[in-house]
Amino acid sequence: MAIQPLQDGSDRSIDARSIVTLIVFFIVNALVIYPIRVPFPLLFSRGCDNLQKRISFEIPCEREERPSSSTASSTPRNSTSEAEGKPAQPPCARRCQCKRLYFPLDLRTVPVIGVLLLLASTCIPPEVVRRGIVGSGGIKPYDVMTLFFCFAYISISLDCTGLLRYLAFLIASKSTAHGGGTTLYNSFYLFFSIIGLFFGNDPLVLSGTPFLAYFTQHSSIDPPTAFLFTHFQICNLVSAFLVSSNITNLVLTSAFGISFLSYSAWMALPTVASAIILFPLLRWIVFRKKGMIPHTIYPPQISPRSALVDPFGAMFNATIFIITVVVLVGLSAGHLLEGTEGVWTVTVPAAGLVFIRDTVKDRMNAKETKRARAMEKTTPEPNEKNAEALIAPVQGANTDTSSQPANNSQTIQTSPPQDNNRKYRNVISFKPLSPFTDNFPNTSLVISRLPLTLLPFTFSFFILVEGLQHTGWIRIFGNWWGAWEEVGGVAGSVWLMGVLSVIGCNIFGTNIGATILLARVLQYWGTTYQNVSNRSLYGAIFALAVGSNFGAYSFVFSASLAGLLWRSILAQKGISVTYRQFMRWNTIPMVVTMIVACLVVAGEVCVMYKR
Repeated sequence: MAIQPLQDGSDRSIDARSIVTLIVFFIVNALVIYPIRVPFPLLFSRGCDNLQKRISFEIPCEREERPSSSTASSTPRNSTSEAEGKPAQPPCARRCQCKRLYFPLDLRTVPVIGVLLLLASTCIPPEVVRRGIVGSGGIKPYDVMTLFFCFAYISISLDCTGLLRYLAFLIASKSTAHGGGTTLYNSFYLFFSIIGLFFGNDPLVLSGTPFLAYFTQHSSIDPPTAFLFTHFQICNLVSAFLVSSNITNLVLTSAFGISFLSYSAWMALPTVASAIILFPLLRWIVFRKKGMIPHTIYPPQISPRSALVDPFGAMFNATIFIITVVVLVGLSAGHLLEGTEGVWTVTVPAAGLVFIRDTVKDRMNAKETKRARAMEKTTPEPNEKNAEALIAPVQGANTDTSSQPANNSQTIQTSPPQDNNRKYRNVISFKPLSPFTDNFPNTSLVISRLPLTLLPFTFSFFILVEGLQHTGWIRIFGNWWGAWEEVGGVAGSVWLMGVLSVIGCNIFGTNIGATILLARVLQYWGTTYQNVSNRSLYGAIFALAVGSNFGAYSFVFSASLAGLLWRSILAQKGISVTYRQFMRWNTIPMVVTMIVACLVVAGEVCVMYKR
């Protein structure tokens, strides 16, 4: 293991700038955990709304055409308006734009504002900002983010082909052939464990959460707590295995010069042991209440093959993904990815191949669509009776009778009436991204699902930690850790780092911020103190790796980006999860799996090193 010494702050004493930097750091973390919105002046909001009306963005307006007196709405609000002599105005998206605008202070904006404040107050020089982007002490933030986003693009593109949904529906159909809810739960646990080992937590949360929300709703699994929380916990647990599965793993391997193969070898036993312990814990203790895992369920009658929309794309993307992982592991084991030849030299070409394939596929589909439209123009339009005859078979083929309401009139009302209550769109011509999104719909969909908010967030946290290092705080924290290690030894190092990493995930702006900060502390301790034992050093590093992954399912949603994505997706599907519920169902699994994994890590370092 080659730990590079830190470049700055090792001989600086604490002064006023140091205190301001620490205060800004904690305020940024607090606003990331509990975001707020600052209202703009109402005059500014009205001006923006007037400008929006003149500049032509295509905004769907949900306002209905004004109904006649015979078909007026009977809601209390509309009745009051009519009684006052004012025309009824149903709620619409256009009216909402006239309200006051707010500036969000959350993970998208607060870290950047914090860096700008430190720069403006001269607490940190521009060189600190440069090191937070280019890197120092062995960590190259740009290389870390490039690897993560390249793998994220490949994984999301693979998910858009329908491969993961196909496998999930296939397992569901096989498991519930005889109505076995318990068998289905066991199969899903094994499936998400295996998939999460290779794809990581964020892509699996993006693809698995909507599937489970749909599946549990149409299978009458109420409440869906056991399936949703099991999926979330196992995704974050198994992401500790591969370096490419989580940004925190990339930070650790970069900071301490650990090869991808060595990291996976060290983390294999803690990950597998925790996954084995987690299953009976969830199955017979956490979700033991009757009805949490139903014995009999009736899933929707959907052919798994219909979910696979692009078979060739699934094979192509899966092959690229596997080859990329194998090449990275091989080159990293041979120490061929150090220096300027970073991991980007492998991941960028791989993601580029997938991107080119997606664009070519979109262009081919666009040509077929144009050809089909040209053929439609040459054929006469069918009359009303022929149109009904054409539509009826399609509706019957694509409709699941088990999920349709019994009243047929509800199905008929899905098409808009003639002219009375027809919704219209306030279409304005300015659409800057429409040439790309119209011609490359699948590629634009993959790009839109990338966690792009991580770019300013992660770079800003690298800069903030560099600021703590520049102002002398990393030296203080490193000395504290060295004093503790002298007293606690190996057991104390593993235990305290496991606790600090989990707590840090909840208070230091997601697990990314906690890992960056604690890795710098260990770097200072490992390069400054004499006679640092390999047992204590490796034990602390891999306890941090365990805690940064397992801490994602702990107390607050903002402990990880996956938690924020998970809550957002469930809210879109009409499923609300409160902070209390999140803490209730995650605390026991997190504590037990952390104990198991830390014990395994302590055993590994004691076996591998004599001191």
